[in-house]
Amino acid sequence: MGNDKLTLVQALKFARHDFLNDLQLILLYMDLGKLPEAKQKILDTTNAMRQTAMLERLGLPAVEAWIVTFDWMYSVFPKTITATITPGIREADDAAVAAYLGQVFRTAEKLVDPTSEYETQIDVNASSSSWSITIIVNGKMDNMLASPETTGHFNVEETISQHQWTFTIRGQ
Repeated sequence: MGNDKLTLVQALKFARHDFLNDLQLILLYMDLGKLPEAKQKILDTTNAMRQTAMLERLGLPAVEAWIVTFDWMYSVFPKTITATITPGIREADDAAVAAYLGQVFRTAEKLVDPTSEYETQIDVNASSSSWSITIIVNGKMDNMLASPETTGHFNVEETISQHQWTFTIRGQ
């Protein structure tokens, strides 16, 4: 998208668009008599909303906002989220972590193959004393570069193969 932040109006437009897409898909399934598929879409959508709501427990609001708006900001990487979070006091500089993630994915978006499809899984885990965010991108990853050095109270690990990029950022 070329921008680090969405305005409130932009975020609401994206959310409304996504919600209407889900409703239209459910209605289509119902019109076609595919009630099990409609029910599954409702369950999948509510589970995704539950996972997103759980991010608040992380206690890193800028990181939460970055994850929630991820597929609007980096549309080439559609995402699913899982979150297992125990609330705690975080030592990491929230804004620095979100800025670092933004820098990494702005670069990644420029390097991907525009003719390929990508799937992204974001797993957020936190105990009362530590946290980690693992991002797995599946798709053609031939041109990926190693992530930049970190500064602050967080560490990064990554592996890059031809068809998968696994990126983990963690801190206290």
